[in-house]
Amino acid sequence: MDSILDKIKANPKDSKAIIHITDTYFLKGSKIGNKIDLPGFARIYGAIELLSKKFGKENILFLHGGDFLFPSFLSNFFKGKQMIEILNQCRLDYCTLGNHDYDGGPEILKKRISESKFKYIITNLSPPKNISKRILQYDVWPKTNPEIAILGISGRMTADKAAENGFKVKDLKKSLHSTLRDIKKRFPEIQLLVVLSHMGDSEDLYLKKHLNSIWIGNSIIFGGHDHSKIVSYHPRTDKCMIVKGQSNARTIQIVIFDEKSIMQKSQNLQKKLYILDSKQYQKIPESIKIERKVESWFEILKRQNKLPTNKIIKKFPDNVILDGTELSLRKGTTNLGNFITDCLKIHTNSDIALINSGHFRGDRLFLEKLRISDLYHTFAMRDGGKIIVTNLIKKEGILLFKHAYSQTGKGKILQFSKDTLKILKNAKRDTEFRVALISDMLFTNEDGFANIIAKNRKTNISELRKMWKKDILKDTNLIKGIEETASKVNYDPKMRLKVDSKMTWK
Repeated sequence: MDSILDKIKANPKDSKAIIHITDTYFLKGSKIGNKIDLPGFARIYGAIELLSKKFGKENILFLHGGDFLFPSFLSNFFKGKQMIEILNQCRLDYCTLGNHDYDGGPEILKKRISESKFKYIITNLSPPKNISKRILQYDVWPKTNPEIAILGISGRMTADKAAENGFKVKDLKKSLHSTLRDIKKRFPEIQLLVVLSHMGDSEDLYLKKHLNSIWIGNSIIFGGHDHSKIVSYHPRTDKCMIVKGQSNARTIQIVIFDEKSIMQKSQNLQKKLYILDSKQYQKIPESIKIERKVESWFEILKRQNKLPTNKIIKKFPDNVILDGTELSLRKGTTNLGNFITDCLKIHTNSDIALINSGHFRGDRLFLEKLRISDLYHTFAMRDGGKIIVTNLIKKEGILLFKHAYSQTGKGKILQFSKDTLKILKNAKRDTEFRVALISDMLFTNEDGFANIIAKNRKTNISELRKMWKKDILKDTNLIKGIEETASKVNYDPKMRLKVDSKMTWK
């Protein structure tokens, strides 16, 4: 059977290739033994070069679905500047912004946009005046004889973060309709619409349904945000296909059209789709040029003595692979999540320890050993992860779990310490527990935990946060806590809970 790479190469030489990645936080790749887990940008560029040699650089459209400036270990120091340089080197053409791209604030975002050689597209937001010329409502490609119109759509969470940074949120339907009218008027020859979206799966499905009804030609939604691999398309009924990729280029999405098919209204879009993953990465060489650029950023920190040590803090049984991948963490508990929360519980002498999966940013597998450097790359927080230990009653604990495990693929899914479910289940109704968490879980409301507690206590979040300030631990953080307690914690491979599990609390 031909490999995916062979099938890609079988396309005609004059074909046009659309390459999509999304939610990339790291420059380096990773391996387990000799097996490639994450490709890293040196190998991503290697894939782009393979396609460029086959189809020509002018026929490659390279897209990013947002979330690349933050969070990461390097961005703690360079504020996303390192990612812009690498994306420039990789010849990125277009991107949209994700919710985490706003984490550095408006001035940092302005600087990063000014350094970019690629274009930004957001259709349903109005940017501040000082960057409005750098963010397009839509664009067409290629510039001569255009065949594709490109849009960018921000979902609710992304739009909320944008609004905090001076953007104005526009009505999605109205902005979409007016943009498509303009495209039809100015470029009536264009049949293919490409949408870069950064929003939840349900929002993408809604957008797909809407585009099916209002766009006469074919459309492809290249999605990000939820870090899940999804293809939603029915050839007999759909003109719009959703293709969502996994984070950190764990998958690379490629759609290839020959000169005739790109203009056809009736066709099977899924037959044009190719998805690269770790199996194909084994056959793709790294770019030495990009690898050197990547290493140069780490060399800066090395000269400044800011690189964390590779000291081993825990050795696990032979052949144990600790699962810190976002794919697994966003389905339920993992052996790494178990270990980290057990460390946090012991370090804080609490009854229960909870960490939302969205704070695990390493997206890696660890073979038999865990190092201090692994912790810094996994928990990419400038302060190492401030810890809060506060009292919650049984009902509040149950409400947090019901909320966290209501959907797969979300960063709100909780990793939790051993026996937590048993403790909650066996407790009396008004029993209070000392609960250890990362303070961001309560002092930001992206995952909704603070709102749940506020609603139960019939108060508002701001009042709760005033009270919670005294519960933040001083002179310690999550990384310090893990380092100090790792030797005391036993390895537990058990899956403690997964989405769709039946939970009984009586």
